[in-house]
Amino acid sequence: MPKETFIKLKEEKKKQITDAFLREFAVKTYDEASISMVVKRLGIAKGSVYQYFNDKLDLFMYLVNESVAVKIKYTEAVKRENYPDFWAFFSALYEHGFRFDDENPLHSHFLHNLTQNLNSPSIKHLYNELLSQVVAAFENMVEYEVEKGLFRSDIPINTQGFFLYKLGVSIQEQLEVTGIIHPKESIEKLQPVYFGKKNDLMQVVADYIKLARRAFDKN
Repeated sequence: MPKETFIKLKEEKKKQITDAFLREFAVKTYDEASISMVVKRLGIAKGSVYQYFNDKLDLFMYLVNESVAVKIKYTEAVKRENYPDFWAFFSALYEHGFRFDDENPLHSHFLHNLTQNLNSPSIKHLYNELLSQVVAAFENMVEYEVEKGLFRSDIPINTQGFFLYKLGVSIQEQLEVTGIIHPKESIEKLQPVYFGKKNDLMQVVADYIKLARRAFDKN
């Protein structure tokens, strides 16, 4: 958690520092990210960062929590009960996620690179902890559908939950591997991850939904 000295900073100064470190961790892994380089670009003393945060990990976790909180503001309005089935709800999450990306490119780039950061040797222990929280959220989604009699019940909920999580990961990976998105280039231009690629994104989502229906839906 940030120290009181950071919380009391003027919003403009706080945003300047946050944005600078979001960008650093978005283009590098945790172990590669340099506090020294960022403070040099900001024109502030390195010691001042430690007046705001206990250490590098404390700063990193602040960025994780901040980015997730910003994204939730866009996705929390997407309520499952407002959609005819799970897959309409799933697609809507991507629609709102695209708006988050479009309006908050640095937070989006940071989250896009989060897995790479968590695979850094010095914070590898955090990977399973954060992954279990994410997968648990998907398991809750699956459990709701199973209880409603909409998803199959012959496959364990934890297996379906992990598969659903991997579905989202695969969508992101396919878009990058096939060259539809170029995160490293777009962040250099201060553009969102999915800049100008909404139709491509939603088409891939639609294709994955066609495949996933057969795997999850109760016949």
